Amino acid sequence: MVELYKKEQKLDRVFAALADHSRRQMLASLRKRPLTISELAEPFSMSFAGVAKHIEVLTEAGLIRKTRAPEDGRSFRLELQNQSLSEASSWLAYHQEFWTNKLDRLETFIEEQDNDHRGPKSRKKN
Repeated sequence: MVELYKKEQKLDRVFAALADHSRRQMLASLRKRPLTISELAEPFSMSFAGVAKHIEVLTEAGLIRKTRAPEDGRSFRLELQNQSLSEASSWLAYHQEFWTNKLDRLETFIEEQDNDHRGPKSRKKN
């Protein structure tokens, strides 16, 4: 039960992180290559503190991670992490399939009801 609760919390963090346009743009930038915080912040018209908050949300959601830059060992690079996004995608795919199946069954039921109420098709007489 505790494990399920933790999974749900993680999923909540992923969807909350993805709900913000700026964070989605940051993730798109990181698809190309790992970036420093300054490089990631460059296209945004927000304070460094604002960018740092977005980075914190993305990190807590498990969508990105900070790694030490090999050049100097002091600065950080940000890179995408796939695990959390894969779990969210799996959740969406499962529920999409569930609802698609429900709607398909509903459509079949409605068609059967329509056919039952119409009765046998009558032929036109000349």
